[in-house]
Amino acid sequence: MAGDMRRVPFASLLLVAPLLLSGCLRDTRPEGDTLPSLARALFDTLEAEGALASAYVVDARTGEPLYTHREHVRLLPASTLKVVSTASVLAALGPDFRFQTPVSLEGTLTGGLFLGNIVVDPVGDPSLGSWRFPETALACEQVADALQARGIRQWRGQVRVRGARDAEFRLGPGWAWDDAAYAYSAAPTAFVFRENVVDLALSRPEGADCAQPPMVQVTPPFATLTAVVSVDTNAERPTLACVRQRGGPGVRCLWRSPARSCPRSAAVRLAVDEPEALFAACVEAALLQRGIPRLPMTLEAPTPSLPAVPAPLVTLVSPPLSELVKVTNKESLNLYAERLGLRFARERTGAESYGALRTALTEELARRGIPSRDLRPVDGSGLSRYNLATARGLVRVIFTSLREAYGAALLDSLPVAGLDGTLAGRPVTADTAGRVRAKTGTLSGQRCFVGVVDRPGDTRHPRVVFALMLGNMDEGTALPANTAFDRFAEGLVTLPLR
Repeated sequence: MAGDMRRVPFASLLLVAPLLLSGCLRDTRPEGDTLPSLARALFDTLEAEGALASAYVVDARTGEPLYTHREHVRLLPASTLKVVSTASVLAALGPDFRFQTPVSLEGTLTGGLFLGNIVVDPVGDPSLGSWRFPETALACEQVADALQARGIRQWRGQVRVRGARDAEFRLGPGWAWDDAAYAYSAAPTAFVFRENVVDLALSRPEGADCAQPPMVQVTPPFATLTAVVSVDTNAERPTLACVRQRGGPGVRCLWRSPARSCPRSAAVRLAVDEPEALFAACVEAALLQRGIPRLPMTLEAPTPSLPAVPAPLVTLVSPPLSELVKVTNKESLNLYAERLGLRFARERTGAESYGALRTALTEELARRGIPSRDLRPVDGSGLSRYNLATARGLVRVIFTSLREAYGAALLDSLPVAGLDGTLAGRPVTADTAGRVRAKTGTLSGQRCFVGVVDRPGDTRHPRVVFALMLGNMDEGTALPANTAFDRFAEGLVTLPLR
């Protein structure tokens, strides 16, 4: 064999050596030294377990595609669809738009006694009465203060919401019925108050028997909610689950606990059917705090000397649309997304319905050059299982938005990894901190992300727009969806794009 080696020409040895050396380098280079190689490793792992991955990355200035993987495949967008509805309403109304809800008096005032109704004309403001903003949290107090300023010391009548039942949206198309009791499925009614939710708290004193009914508390205290609570003391783990009562108001809840453990408290935020009743109770409570009681309807009252004449009382004003969009996307608020979407539909079509919303969104996407095969929205929040989207379509929504006047408002609304919103808990490094913004989306088996990444030091592509969609995900996979996103996002910041 030694003799055979000596007969190999020296030039051939020079050719073989570089090939062997290059092979060694390929075998020992760290995985993921470019974005495509990292993505290939991630997606191969996911798809080997039966999941489906789709990704699309473009330059934020030019729209040049920088990375593609099944970008044309349609999947459920889940809450990333909120980017579509919020971008659309910003385009139609502008970031400075505010909802203005007029409140008027219809009746007569005689010697400090008001005989008549307090009437609200709803405009679809999703933030009215919300605890999230200082200007909306005291809506009932604003009404009560305005009444007090008129010299009213007592009243007999009702708090009415005009046309509260004219347009009912109990559930959006393709929403899950078994989610209807929970806050994230609160109906996007024409009149919204306190985000159409109440808080239910269950508790047991120390030493109490877990099999006995718990104490039930509803917040706010003026709320009325019928809740039938049962207990199960032989569960695998502690849970609290609620469903709508069939054929009647209220909810049925089941508080489960393991046989050897007895939890002392549990809480859940639930949707309400009649926000107008919640608002009426709130206004009445605020008036009573100011010493303005409501007289029972059974008491006789003086005959009004003048006919009932509507008189403006106060206008309840929302935060600017940019702030509503920010909380919608950062906290992934379904009710806000639905109401903003329906307001967009009214602006573009003159009607508030899911049919009008589909028409308006389809036309808006066409204006942006996005075909229906890339995006098929049927609601505003992404709760519907009828929505379909491609990574390419979602990226195009953000890319086109960044080129319009409201682009900064939309960008500012996206959660920042490791800092706020639905990405607050994601790990970041010194390289990625503050540089990854993305709207998240989650439905059973689906995880989606769409956003913007800044690449410091890359003069050619300093900012990119991306979408990552993962379908058919299962629990307990070797590579969890959030981990795949973390690694993909880090690669977008730090790795060569090609």
